[in-house]
Amino acid sequence: MRYEQESVELTQAGLLVPPDKNRRVALEKAVAVYVRRERLTPPLTAEELAEHARFAGAAENAAACELSYVAVLLHNCLWAEVIAGIAYERRLLLLPQCLANAEVCKAERDGIGLLCAQCGGCDIGFLQAEAERLGYVTLVAEGTTVVSKLLASGKVDAVVGVGCMEALQRIFPVMSAHAIPGQGIPLLTAGCRNTRVDLEWALGLIGIGKPGLAARVAEVETVSGLINGWFSAEALGTALGRAETETERIGRAWLLTGGKRWRPLLTASVFEVYGGDITRIREAAVAVECFHKASLVHDDIEDNDDVRYGLPTVHNEYGIPAAINAGDYLIGEGYRLLAGSDFSAGVRAEMVRVAAHGHRELCLGQGEELAFCRKPAPVSEAAVLRIYERKTAAAFEVAVLLGAVAAEVDEETHAQLSAFSRAAGTAYQIRDDIEDFRSARGRAADMLSMRPTVFLAAACSSDHPGVQAALDAVWRGVDPEARHKLMEAISEAGLNRRVELLYAHYRNETERVLGCVQHTGLKRLLRRIMGRIFKKEV
Repeated sequence: MRYEQESVELTQAGLLVPPDKNRRVALEKAVAVYVRRERLTPPLTAEELAEHARFAGAAENAAACELSYVAVLLHNCLWAEVIAGIAYERRLLLLPQCLANAEVCKAERDGIGLLCAQCGGCDIGFLQAEAERLGYVTLVAEGTTVVSKLLASGKVDAVVGVGCMEALQRIFPVMSAHAIPGQGIPLLTAGCRNTRVDLEWALGLIGIGKPGLAARVAEVETVSGLINGWFSAEALGTALGRAETETERIGRAWLLTGGKRWRPLLTASVFEVYGGDITRIREAAVAVECFHKASLVHDDIEDNDDVRYGLPTVHNEYGIPAAINAGDYLIGEGYRLLAGSDFSAGVRAEMVRVAAHGHRELCLGQGEELAFCRKPAPVSEAAVLRIYERKTAAAFEVAVLLGAVAAEVDEETHAQLSAFSRAAGTAYQIRDDIEDFRSARGRAADMLSMRPTVFLAAACSSDHPGVQAALDAVWRGVDPEARHKLMEAISEAGLNRRVELLYAHYRNETERVLGCVQHTGLKRLLRRIMGRIFKKEV
């Protein structure tokens, strides 16, 4: 009882770390037992971490004020083996400026943080010297902006951070956004001046190193750069042969044009994270892009779009017949590449089956959209989401599963990746709708073209008088401004919020599915790529 009262008082003073070392050790042991028993796999979301911290702390009757500390211990335990296998040169040690002894500190400060003078007046110099001896990148700074930039640069694969509980909690979302493993060492005293740290604990975490233990994780930036090289004119000539006909030249030029190449990145990264030699997956990754670029050629014709990537669409430049033929050629090239890839006959057959299934789903989804565009009518949210799942989500699924099939993952992981792809692809399309709706005045938006979108579905199910009136005018087709007025009515009725909630639901669904994946490297990889794809939030 006395201990709980003391902890509450310390909590109110801003110190969330149990003052008694024996208590800290007992909680750490309870967490280790819990993680082994539950077979937890990182990374966890903040919500998952908090939930498991409650259960883990229950074994030691952890008070509410101790749960943040238990969450740090849990996070440390989950990532311990992964960080142990990461080279010291790829780790960041983050230290707080408040650890300095203000009375004797001789350090200078620049725009980033504190430049330790190694005067021996506090623990900063000692910790920094030991970390740098091992090869760490070290930083004595407050705030998350500079850390976020460093993590985004791809130069750091793990973070060991010393700080108060509040600072560690602030840095967690930054690390989570980049799927970077980390361990936290809470300060023993708070107050932002002359703070203290458990030096023995800090040195222990800094020095852990067991090369080869870490789960393999594809370096997204490295893989992305490699993939971009696969789509140079010379590399495509090697993969596809000489472009001798006009159809080949059109198709090849289109493969070289624009796009972020998310799909081949997914294919190659999923294969690489399971330990595959990434050069073996090149044909499959190029095939994925062939399928994607072919779908864009046909989609632009069907939607009568004149511009793609800021350039004339293929049919606008070469005519519809030549464009259709070039799209068909790219599809054929995709299947040819899969059939000739460097895998066993069984794996190649399964890759072709996965691609064919995705191709079929894409055509069915596009067919539903075209049928609606020929004869616009009220549409349900479920019908629109079915189109999205077939059009956009199916393409994500093909990209992910080709890498998984090549890596010969188990059936459970295969199913999880399918579910992840459907959720991520649907979220991607909803976000595209939101961005399209907001920028509609600047270009021919989907709403103005009366394509089936979640915004239109929200309007069709709304009982708002203004929306109903605007929608009725659209169906009657008597007012040339009816579609613009419908968009204004949708905004005034607040239907945007419904769409944003739908987007959040599918983003959360991707997290839920990833939470079931038992391969740490795969979870980190997909979180990193999703972080890049969804970087521009709505």
